[in-house]
Amino acid sequence: MVKINKIKLETRERFVRIETFFGEKFFDDIGDNVFTFEKGKIYGIVCEYGGGGAAISCFMSNRIPWKDEKIYFDDLEINPSDIGEIGWYIGREIYSKGIIKKEISVRKALNHAVSQYHRYENINDIIEEFGLQERRLDYGLSNYSYERWRASLAIGYASYKVIYCFPWLNSHLFYNWIICSSVFRFFRKLKDEGNIIILPTSRRDNVAGFVDEIIEICNASDKIVTDDPYFREYF
Repeated sequence: MVKINKIKLETRERFVRIETFFGEKFFDDIGDNVFTFEKGKIYGIVCEYGGGGAAISCFMSNRIPWKDEKIYFDDLEINPSDIGEIGWYIGREIYSKGIIKKEISVRKALNHAVSQYHRYENINDIIEEFGLQERRLDYGLSNYSYERWRASLAIGYASYKVIYCFPWLNSHLFYNWIICSSVFRFFRKLKDEGNIIILPTSRRDNVAGFVDEIIEICNASDKIVTDDPYFREYF
């Protein structure tokens, strides 16, 4: 397991293409910012839709191409690919390697984690700890509903991941997915073991009261329509 006390992400102003596991594609405006994440903490990232929160989760799990961004482990700059070794994007599908990629089942992903990382002796221990349903294990995560987050978390945890990145969600979806997936039951365990949890969402109220730190993103592109002089000519 990698021993890291803090991770620093430096971003530069640009639009980043995001694809969610809901099949939605959009551009996230990530500004010139520095984000520092310390071990054993839960972070709430608060911003508007397209305001950069989704991109942070994607960078911290190496899901999107890097350009001018930089990443540091304890102030030592590292290769962006290294973040993929410890970062985990909750809910993402897992595909086989090779020319023809095919989504693999949760059972296969768990068996791979057991054989490669040896955190558990067998997948039955994981199934019991995370409350997974045996009848669904032979499906890929794309065929799951709310249990998707819990199954994905189980795979990442069995693989000794350190950073658990959630997708950006508005208030309605954030509440539904956090509660209905029961994934919140594992937050304290992850935190106590020194892991980092990143939760991007639309409102401060969604995360206030249980996260250790709230980061509010206000980009230069966040403009108010009534401030525009051309608009004011008509009102």
